[in-house]
Amino acid sequence: MPKPWDNDPTLDKFKIDDFKAEDNPNGGVIEESSFSVLFPQYREKYIKEIWPLVKKALKPFKVEATLDTVEGSMSVKTTRQTWDPYMIIRSRDLIKLLARSVPYQQAIKILTDQKMFSEVIKIGGIVRNREKFVKRRQRLVGPNGMTLKALELLNECYILVQGNTVSVMGEFKNLKTV
Repeated sequence: MPKPWDNDPTLDKFKIDDFKAEDNPNGGVIEESSFSVLFPQYREKYIKEIWPLVKKALKPFKVEATLDTVEGSMSVKTTRQTWDPYMIIRSRDLIKLLARSVPYQQAIKILTDQKMFSEVIKIGGIVRNREKFVKRRQRLVGPNGMTLKALELLNECYILVQGNTVSVMGEFKNLKTV
């Protein structure tokens, strides 16, 4: 039988609605969740500089962030007022990206864009020979980063090659392609 809601031309079946505090009838999360990520020492100065901005960005979502420079770790945890249960996952991705040398202006997009996801791909164990790995990684980056820029434009993703990992940000379908 034909369904009247299938033929409505004003209905967008693929639209993702924003999740608001009013959408959670319970008011907050039941259990406290937390994630911690270690960061390398060479990132410490940059992370100290941007940490107030990170805390300010997480404040509307009622997620608490802590920085431990002695241990070299960043932590995020939910509070009793956290109304979006998925925000702790996005916060974890944010600190993971910051630890992997993604700039703050790029990494913060993970919080605001509902279609944005991230992945950290380990590429160090693909080849046993270190020299071959370095040559292949350099070929991936290309002269003046042009190959990497072409991959970013083709896949509509942000790609950062750093050491033995590749950090990728974009829509889920495009992440899979990368």
